[in-house]
Amino acid sequence: MIKLTKEEIIKLRANEFKILKALDKLGGKCKSEELKKEAQLEEASMMRATLSLLSKNLISVKEEEIETVKLNEEGKLYAKLGLPERRLVKAILEMGGKASLKEAALKSNLEEKFLPIVLGWVKRKNLAEIKKQDNEIFLIAKEFQETDLDEELLKQINQKEEVQVEELQKEYLESLKRLKSRNLILLEKKTLREFQLTELGLNLIKKSPMIQEEVTALTTDLILSGRWKEVELAEYDITAAPPIVFPGKKQIYVEFMEEARRILLSMGFEEYEGPLVETEFWNFDVLFQAQDHPAREIHGSYLVKNPAFGEIEDKDLMEKVKKTHENGWITGSLGWGYKWDSNIAKRLVLRTQTTAVSMRYLSTHKKAPIKMFCLSRVFRPDVLDAKHSMEFTQLEGIVGDYGITIRHLMGFLKEFSKALGLGEVKFKPSYFPFTEPSIESFVKHPVLGWIEFVGSGMFRPEVLKPLGIDFPVIAWGIGFDRLAMIRLGINDIRDLYSKKLDWLRKKALV
Repeated sequence: MIKLTKEEIIKLRANEFKILKALDKLGGKCKSEELKKEAQLEEASMMRATLSLLSKNLISVKEEEIETVKLNEEGKLYAKLGLPERRLVKAILEMGGKASLKEAALKSNLEEKFLPIVLGWVKRKNLAEIKKQDNEIFLIAKEFQETDLDEELLKQINQKEEVQVEELQKEYLESLKRLKSRNLILLEKKTLREFQLTELGLNLIKKSPMIQEEVTALTTDLILSGRWKEVELAEYDITAAPPIVFPGKKQIYVEFMEEARRILLSMGFEEYEGPLVETEFWNFDVLFQAQDHPAREIHGSYLVKNPAFGEIEDKDLMEKVKKTHENGWITGSLGWGYKWDSNIAKRLVLRTQTTAVSMRYLSTHKKAPIKMFCLSRVFRPDVLDAKHSMEFTQLEGIVGDYGITIRHLMGFLKEFSKALGLGEVKFKPSYFPFTEPSIESFVKHPVLGWIEFVGSGMFRPEVLKPLGIDFPVIAWGIGFDRLAMIRLGINDIRDLYSKKLDWLRKKALV
């Protein structure tokens, strides 16, 4: 045994000695995972020991930032069964190359609620021709390929459980973007550490370093047993960072909603709400949208199957709306010139716009001035992507008083955008069946560019007179999800509902 001089003695804790021995056995250099396994230590114990050894210059560390990708539960399912658009097309080919969407979905075991998304990917990938015939959607499938790059990447990640993005071949990078946009994968940034014995550490391990048992707290057991004489109390390192604590906090999108509410309430607005399942009467008819308007077809709104119809309690209002649609009634309009059907008006839909809430509010608040807003959910069939969703939040608002003009509306939208900390606002003329004049407003997203965030205008006489309103009313409907994307610096609307704890903990409303 080599005898050490007093100056050469370096006191080591047991775990530090294990790390040095493990590194020596592994050739003096290894990755953190290999070191943990060889030293047979838990992650936290290993990190404490390595930090201490680093401070003593017995080891060195090399760090590398990497990005890894793994599948979520839905991604694992698709890796096993195949992507839904591929399964749909395969089912169509097995049925002769042409089939109705309903039949193909049944054969490929696809739920009806996912069909709009699946059709979108069929179209994007040019897997089949989509035709509408006799109010039914048919698909004509093209030549089937056994697999595509998206599926290959899914299977590759599933097989390895976790893959480094930097190690993926170039042809898979576009597939990676698509799988991310479909929310099938989880991307995570990691730090890879490689530890190496320094010359001092190497020399020390060849000798016989003194192993000193060190404790961080003087316990009752140590005192009663007398072992306190044999141990050394660890010095308190006032420079060491304390453990990170994550107290409870509000979800960042909820916090943004509450900020918008506070701003509007401080401006004198009243918050109001209405039913999510609404009759077409309040959702469309009162808004002077003709019953043959495209937005009222199945691709524009979700029809409720059971019960399919509701009741319209205000018969007097219903009669006025009917006459307005048919001949304009006393509004000065010619109406739409068709026979209005009360059965269509009674159909139940999932609310497509919070303007239905404004109509219900105006029907019971007929005296000026009025200021109301509604921040709530609406539903529209759509293909899920970075900017669109089938379920989203809309911020509806109305101001009514004698002398109100379109300039008041534009001024409010600018002030509200400024209060929320958004960027530049632009306006352009537009058209909506229930407002005239109508305008659209855009705000600038730093990555996505100009994004439409509000449709607005002044309610037409055909809307106000049946409700008994004799003063002008300005109105707006803001796509609040898109507004949040701009404020929070998010490029994908789905991230607003993220379950990633690291992101939720770090993201702050500024």
